[in-house]
Amino acid sequence: VMEFLIASAAQSLKQEGAEFLSLSGAPLARLDRGEQVTALQRILDVTGKALEPVYGFRSLLSFKAKFQPEYRPLYMAYPDSSTLPVIGNAIGRAYLPEITPSQGLRLLRKLLRLPGHRSRTA
Repeated sequence: VMEFLIASAAQSLKQEGAEFLSLSGAPLARLDRGEQVTALQRILDVTGKALEPVYGFRSLLSFKAKFQPEYRPLYMAYPDSSTLPVIGNAIGRAYLPEITPSQGLRLLRKLLRLPGHRSRTA
């Protein structure tokens, strides 16, 4: 159903003269293009993997791939890396606006115990 709706909208937009259609991004998911991965990207990859069961970042990227999109990078500008925790909190609140700090901590602990993840007590 979703594929049909998106394809129908794309055809209508083309008939109306639109030159491109954006399916937007898939936050915390990326294509592996063989590029050098930075420390920040590794953190984002781990975060995306941990949150996949909750949000489905990678499955969203996979769904969008059905439409053979032209991939373009998305950038986030920030003044200093010390602001990243505040930015992360704001993004988290955008996706989970009702979550309390204690619920967030419990969720993070649960997600970090993914299959194959070694516990410190093991």
